[in-house]
Amino acid sequence: MKLNAYLYFAGNAEEALNFYTATFDGTVEMLSRYADSPMPSDEDYKQKIMHARLVFGDNNMIMISDSFKGTEVKTEGNIQLSIGMDDAEAMKTVFNKMAEGGVVTMPLQEQFWGALFGMLKDKFGVSWMFNCEIKK
Repeated sequence: MKLNAYLYFAGNAEEALNFYTATFDGTVEMLSRYADSPMPSDEDYKQKIMHARLVFGDNNMIMISDSFKGTEVKTEGNIQLSIGMDDAEAMKTVFNKMAEGGVVTMPLQEQFWGALFGMLKDKFGVSWMFNCEIKK
């Protein structure tokens, strides 16, 4: 069994996909647009992303889509995506890239459980946690 995150966006999925691809040094494994579907779509939505798969790191995957036109997309709630890394310096680099245009809600700092930990909301409104066990 494997759990994968699926992120919906309100028309800016391609921008988010490109940002996450660059930040995580990932690969877009699959991308289809509304124009590729037999479903009717408005002309201004045909090039929006119907479904994309981004793979990165140790077999991680995020799926991304523009929600159906006119559908409200909310990012507030009880969901945070958690990134666990083994290299503190690499984590700092990814954290700082993800923070660009977003809001750091908890700066990276050593925690009582023996890890470097921080939290942020990226420029797309997606909440993230970062954790790296400190090797002694």
